[in-house]
Amino acid sequence: MTRRPAVPTRTWSGGHRWSPQQILTPRSEAEVLAGIAAARAAGRPLRVVGGGHSFSPLAATDGAAMSLDHYQGLVRADRASGLVTLRGGTRLWEIADLLAPHGLALEVMGDIDRQSIAGAIQTGTHGTGAAFTGFAGMVRGLRLALPDGSIVETSPAEDPDLFEAARLGLGVIGVVLEVTLACVPRFRLVLTESTEDLDGTVRAFAARSREEDHHEFFWFPRTSRATVRTAVRVPADTPVRRPGRAAELLQREVLSNGAWELLCRAASAVPAASRPVAEVASRVFAGSAVTDDSAAVFAAPRRVRFHESEWAIPAERFEEAFTALRRRLEEERVRVTFPLEIRRAAADDVWLSTASGRDTVYLAAHRYHREDPGPYLLLVQRTLAPFAARPHWGKRHWLGARELAALYPRFEDFRAVRAAVDPEGLLLTPYLRHLLGVAPAA
Repeated sequence: MTRRPAVPTRTWSGGHRWSPQQILTPRSEAEVLAGIAAARAAGRPLRVVGGGHSFSPLAATDGAAMSLDHYQGLVRADRASGLVTLRGGTRLWEIADLLAPHGLALEVMGDIDRQSIAGAIQTGTHGTGAAFTGFAGMVRGLRLALPDGSIVETSPAEDPDLFEAARLGLGVIGVVLEVTLACVPRFRLVLTESTEDLDGTVRAFAARSREEDHHEFFWFPRTSRATVRTAVRVPADTPVRRPGRAAELLQREVLSNGAWELLCRAASAVPAASRPVAEVASRVFAGSAVTDDSAAVFAAPRRVRFHESEWAIPAERFEEAFTALRRRLEEERVRVTFPLEIRRAAADDVWLSTASGRDTVYLAAHRYHREDPGPYLLLVQRTLAPFAARPHWGKRHWLGARELAALYPRFEDFRAVRAAVDPEGLLLTPYLRHLLGVAPAA
């Protein structure tokens, strides 16, 4: 196992930074177990770090940090059943190529693919589509290294309580060595984007998100327009259609990243420019139509960094929640350049999933990384709180165990499993103790 000197570590947005005493990069299960044993012997907390794309300090530690970047790859794939087993450190952007020879694909993805598969399931990462769950809902089995140094296989049939806790476990149940996912035959997506009237978009969202495979919209606060994004699933042999290379480079890199970075930086220096920037962006944010492999359409380059908070609300309360938030942002005359993103996902039965037990709509708020995100994101949190809003575990929020227990019916069951597998709190940090209501370490 490689042991490197302690180096500063940070989240992708730069919102949280930390300096672990030790960074471990195991290449085998034996080295994972050796790292766990060494951390336990030294009395150091151990956290597994994935792609660093969480906006919350879930991975932050001043103890030992373990990266699975050298523990990646496809273990097995069964085309007939669609079951695929991947090592925990495998990055999402690699999975399409790994599955292609087997004629399979992930059922759904989010718009960022830099995360590890273990990190994606442990934080509740999800995509868009009323018929599709998040990554944790696709999990059918896990191979875990537990804090006591044992390795276990768990599934709905093998220690189901451990399985239910571990498939969205915040990294506090064990180290995810392998994850088995339910995948689907390869498919392509036909993506269209358009600029539409906001009021009509909101009224139609429930119906359109139910009828279309993947339907979402973006809204720049205090503007009257929405950028509507809809993707339809088509057979894998559908011809690929993309804009010309020059046109795509202009849209994806120059406008969506380069020019956008300059506009956001200008607005952060001169806040009064935020409104004009948002107005312009709301008119030109829509891109060209695309038909391509699913992974190439789901994910998009995100080079302009931002802070993010995302809230899951019951789908039937979407219109009243959005109306309340829109009114509040206007009343407060909020200046923000980044849009809100509104998506929908299916209910699942994962204990700590934001969609657990309910059809869900997500409202995600973003703030340019050079600006203080606190006041704006906290305003969004407080406005959505009356609508039983659950926070995305990997994004910014200010809730603790008392509030979370009221939002998740199986919260106490999760706490009980965690206490049983890690009574000494090896995988906990002060932030996680706050989230889960665990007393500080002695």
